Amino acid sequence: MNDSNTSDPFSMANIQKADAFLAQFIDIKQLLPIKEGLTKEMIEYFNQFKFSTQGQIGPLTYQERQKKIQKYRQKKNTRQFSKKNHYDYRAKKAKTRQREKGRFVSNKK
Repeated sequence: MNDSNTSDPFSMANIQKADAFLAQFIDIKQLLPIKEGLTKEMIEYFNQFKFSTQGQIGPLTYQERQKKIQKYRQKKNTRQFSKKNHYDYRAKKAKTRQREKGRFVSNKK
């Protein structure tokens, strides 16, 4: 019976052999997109998004964007979702006011 590596053309061993053979003729960087099935147009499209740490990312520089991301992450970590009473004084006053059928009424009656 044949070894499973030799019978399956897509086994890892056969793929590694093919890569080593192709690497003699083609640069490995060029081989990877071919293996992944990317067309030349797709590769050019993705290459236009490569940037250095000195370049622009949209309207911001790399450093400005990193500062904004860091500020966002700090604020995200300090979020509080518990219920707060923002109007302590108003709540206190409302409790002391006179009511009739749940509505506030004036004291002048």
